[in-house]
Amino acid sequence: MALINTDWTKELAQVENTLVKVLDEKLEPMADRIIDRGIAESSVILAKASFEVQEAIKQATQEIENQRKVAIREIKKLIFYAAIAAFVVIAFTSVFIVGLLKYLNVF
Repeated sequence: MALINTDWTKELAQVENTLVKVLDEKLEPMADRIIDRGIAESSVILAKASFEVQEAIKQATQEIENQRKVAIREIKKLIFYAAIAAFVVIAFTSVFIVGLLKYLNVF
């Protein structure tokens, strides 16, 4: 048995209304601004990262192209050297065979 019966309904309704008002007028706009700022900063960060990745890809592609050109140039030199070596071997072999045939009086 309570000595004093207090009805807090009006006070609680007033607190609820004030709380709703504070949430609607102050907290929601502040949260929206924070979210908007976060989205804007994320967009800037993503744009910078995208640019950096594109530049890295461009540099890697250019380096691969340079390496390909060097490899082609080196392969051409190697083929040229092999052709000269083969020519020299064939020439010396021919001279040797001709000399051997003359030595053996086959001609």
